[in-house]
Amino acid sequence: MDTEIKDWMNNIKKIHLPRYHELPDLALYLDQVLEYVNGSLSVVFMNHSDQSDKVLTSSMINNYVKNQIMPPPIKKKYGKDHIAFIITITILKQIANLSDVSQGIKHLTRVLGKVEAFNQFITFLENALKASTMELEQKQDISYFQTPVDMNLLPLKSATIAFASMMMAQYLLKEISNPHKENKK
Repeated sequence: MDTEIKDWMNNIKKIHLPRYHELPDLALYLDQVLEYVNGSLSVVFMNHSDQSDKVLTSSMINNYVKNQIMPPPIKKKYGKDHIAFIITITILKQIANLSDVSQGIKHLTRVLGKVEAFNQFITFLENALKASTMELEQKQDISYFQTPVDMNLLPLKSATIAFASMMMAQYLLKEISNPHKENKK
């Protein structure tokens, strides 16, 4: 394993993404939102340094508002609800189209309320990422995958597992497509 994956795995082992109550209390301007979200999620994206401009941009946020996936800012400022939407969309759009992401967010918000829906998403995401790192270390712990959840939460749990699997698959496919690198266990 190379340094990039080892660093990512170490970061994931101690990951703590912000829960709703930990999001900024003060409303933020767009450039502050970009800095906050990109900073908060940098640990999640294994190749973040390669795609720092692509994780979240102002155009993406404007598109989410334009397509009514999230509410518009209030006097050009984004509050906790906006930031929770943006973090959730930034992750989920990696594995689903924006229409499906929007429907999923609306459903979970109706079922759980906005705070619990966001917090549950973050918990599922952290657990899925940690389970992926264990698999990379060949210390597979399948308990997370076998823990049953309410049917309303199953799409969310599945989406976070898909995201974690996609991150791992992208890394592994990049590794096997580079014949000049040594394969080390």
